[in-house]
Amino acid sequence: MLCSCGEIEPETAIQTNNQETIQHRTLIKVDSIGVELGDANYVLGSIEAIDHTIDGNILVLDRPACSVIEYTPEGEFVQRLGRQGSAPGEFVNPLAMTRLGDGRIAVLDPYAGGFFTFFPDGTFEAAADEIIGEPILWISPSVGNTFIGTINSFEQIDNEIIVTAILARFSVESKEPITIYWETSFAWDFQDITPLMKDAYFAQTWASDRDGNVFIAAHSPENYIINGFTAEGEPTVTIELDVEQVIKSEEEIEEEAYFWNTRARNMGSNGPFNYQPDEHRWMIHSMGIDGENRLWVRRGTEETPTFDVFDFEGNYLFKAELEGVGGADGLFWEIKIDKFGIVAYSLDPADGYQKLYMLEMQ
Repeated sequence: MLCSCGEIEPETAIQTNNQETIQHRTLIKVDSIGVELGDANYVLGSIEAIDHTIDGNILVLDRPACSVIEYTPEGEFVQRLGRQGSAPGEFVNPLAMTRLGDGRIAVLDPYAGGFFTFFPDGTFEAAADEIIGEPILWISPSVGNTFIGTINSFEQIDNEIIVTAILARFSVESKEPITIYWETSFAWDFQDITPLMKDAYFAQTWASDRDGNVFIAAHSPENYIINGFTAEGEPTVTIELDVEQVIKSEEEIEEEAYFWNTRARNMGSNGPFNYQPDEHRWMIHSMGIDGENRLWVRRGTEETPTFDVFDFEGNYLFKAELEGVGGADGLFWEIKIDKFGIVAYSLDPADGYQKLYMLEMQ
């Protein structure tokens, strides 16, 4: 499914889950940002994306607030980019955000007309109005001023709706892909949103860095397989791990369906809200790349956020778990890992309001 392949065969690292030889580390919360009431600059409505400035400050895309909020690594408020409205640099429903290689901050809001860019000092630069309609989702940085994301297109052919989903590298100027890493097409019955979610929106998870490394894994309940690529799409490594399947409880399936159907409605989706999750948990939930060229792979089978950590050659280095988070609540935690550190938040916080936690590894 690649648009281009190099002549070099990727290395394959097949790991086994030997608990006696795996080193264990612990992730602990050392600080937090967010209050229920008080200073509006610290009230987080709904975190949609996290990144870091070129100097290491934390960037938080708050979708209901229609703004990107910048904090120091110690949690002090710096500035707010954008607000709700229809004027230049204002948002309606921002869905994605990343920092470009030159320091500019890019925010996607298809409802407001495209991709918005801001200079590091918070000054609005421009909007690329080519990127409208179906948005590029869940973007992560790549080399220069490019980024990795997924986009889905719809075409009616002979009374059928054909969905084409791609995972690719883009620039802020256009939604035409530069490099395609994965692609699929299928016929979709508009009355059932489940295949659309499973085979397009939730089909893949990936991690990328600004050096051009890209790692992709299917959201599969059966296989723990990760494929690595260069920015240009040349294969570099394949990582496999033997992990047992875990079946979901009926309550977990009901809660997951309710959460994602509600979230789709809140994000402006006009389709039917009848998503039915898989009966087994995904083998791989998400991934991240830290500042020491290590790939962090979160297991979807574990309630407590748990990571298998590999080097770029596929060697298993250690396992890391988030302290103090477990049970079904752990399934709704999101953890962002990049060269500046590790931050985390809950999509469905038990106390009713979101906080961003800064983590350290022991």
